[in-house]
Amino acid sequence: MIQRYAAFFRGWAQAFGEHRSLGDPAAGMRWLVGDDQVGLILNPGLKRLLYPLFLYRSELAAPTAMLRPDGLVIDTTLIPLVGAAPTPLSQILELIGRPGPLHLYQTYHLIYPSGTRILTLSARAPLPILYRELAPVRLLIEEPTGDPPAPPDSGLN
Repeated sequence: MIQRYAAFFRGWAQAFGEHRSLGDPAAGMRWLVGDDQVGLILNPGLKRLLYPLFLYRSELAAPTAMLRPDGLVIDTTLIPLVGAAPTPLSQILELIGRPGPLHLYQTYHLIYPSGTRILTLSARAPLPILYRELAPVRLLIEEPTGDPPAPPDSGLN
């Protein structure tokens, strides 16, 4: 289970902090990797898909997500986690393997254009003055097999 949070006011977010950037912005995927967190920059397609599912001010249960060797699957949409080195997947697995709770919330960073938002998975809880708790996300982990995974639909762009 991953605790998720929504900002009390639209547009509020805490800073992501120090990180290295991975991925291909031209392909629509940019990952930020820090010591205690990993973030996905929300391009317009990702924002339309993920914001209502994970960051909306609702007490409804969040969808179940599945972490597979090729990416994160939410409903029928695959968010790829491969292609960058070191992979965002390895950082996510490291966070999951640590003792203690995980937290999912929206952040920003000053070096990216105004309005850029980052979906952040962190070992650290967000600032309680900015965020309120929502129902947690259930994360399933699929163990790698020898068979290639079936590609789900992509709703990223």
